[in-house]
Amino acid sequence: MEVLSVTLAQWSFILLALKDPRMTFRRLHTIPPSKVREKENGQAVLSKGADTPASVWEEPYPMDMSKRIPWVLALMVSYRLTDWKIGDPSHDKTQPPPRHDRLKFCKHALATIIQSYIILDAAAFYTQTDPYFIQSHMSMDAAFPPPSSQMPFILVLLRLLPPRLLRSAVLAADTYGSVTLLFYMPTLPAVGLNAVGLLPDGLSPQNWPVFFGPFSAVLDRGVRGLWGTWWHQMSRYTTSMPGRSLCYALQIPTSSILGYALITISAFFNSGVLHMGLVPPKPLKTTYSANLLYFYVAAFFWVQIVAFGVELIVSKLAQRIMPKASRSLTARFLTLIWVAAWLCLTLPIIAVPFREMRYWDIYPLPVSIWKGLSGNGWLTWT
Repeated sequence: MEVLSVTLAQWSFILLALKDPRMTFRRLHTIPPSKVREKENGQAVLSKGADTPASVWEEPYPMDMSKRIPWVLALMVSYRLTDWKIGDPSHDKTQPPPRHDRLKFCKHALATIIQSYIILDAAAFYTQTDPYFIQSHMSMDAAFPPPSSQMPFILVLLRLLPPRLLRSAVLAADTYGSVTLLFYMPTLPAVGLNAVGLLPDGLSPQNWPVFFGPFSAVLDRGVRGLWGTWWHQMSRYTTSMPGRSLCYALQIPTSSILGYALITISAFFNSGVLHMGLVPPKPLKTTYSANLLYFYVAAFFWVQIVAFGVELIVSKLAQRIMPKASRSLTARFLTLIWVAAWLCLTLPIIAVPFREMRYWDIYPLPVSIWKGLSGNGWLTWT
């Protein structure tokens, strides 16, 4: 059991049980209209001609087997449904996503990689000095051990913060740095292949929806903005589609409070199940059973539903009492404090399986800027 396998299982369930791709799905192709002479059974027949402004045509489920196989294979790996219309207006109105300039995307990707490397390196550097990230059954509220004489001053200074706040911030930074590097590092070679004509435009990352949204969404909408807009949406459709399909079956408007609740419950319940795949069937070097670690991972996502409910109630009351206060600087500051408090409360849940699986026993990067600057050597894998 692992994340990709669970993702594929959830995606297969959606395509086979909840949707009918043969009837409602359309694959989108962005091509110069001067090259389209005619369409036969939804298939574009290309003719020679100079490039003109791009046009989009929709390819339904092909009748011809030679065209059907690539159509189906493309759908199977399109977890974000980029360049697909599925008969859902909330999704279809966003397709196809805007195409971006390669150079601009590469600059953004490179800046993100450098930033994430520094953040992940800083988090890893700290975890090597705090026994909480290594010792089983240690509470996140446990006092810091006395600093050694060789400990860098910045780490000594950080220990003036409450243990839970500092350790939660390190865990959040570690997760953010790891995920962003995982997403962005493969994009530069892919864009390079697209530039020399070895990768189609539809498969080139500069033409995909952005991985992360604006952080301002967290300040405006709290935990809902954190998970619904700022954090990556790679599994959004595979996890929320069951709830959305239930709304359609029961004729519940997805914009209603009940519809919103069903979609939210579906998204986080299935996210919890999906991330259970992070735990191997037989974890090594731990006194916890695999089932207990599965529960810890899933519980972190399941409890997020509570925050969504709390925020929904509070936002509705605030709109009635102080309709103009939600966008004020004070409101955004209080929202940030609330999000930080919520993460301090819930991040320890997922820290347990991460620690038990020895995530922090090995330095994640081969070269450490922070270790090098502190005089402990630049290379970490030697």
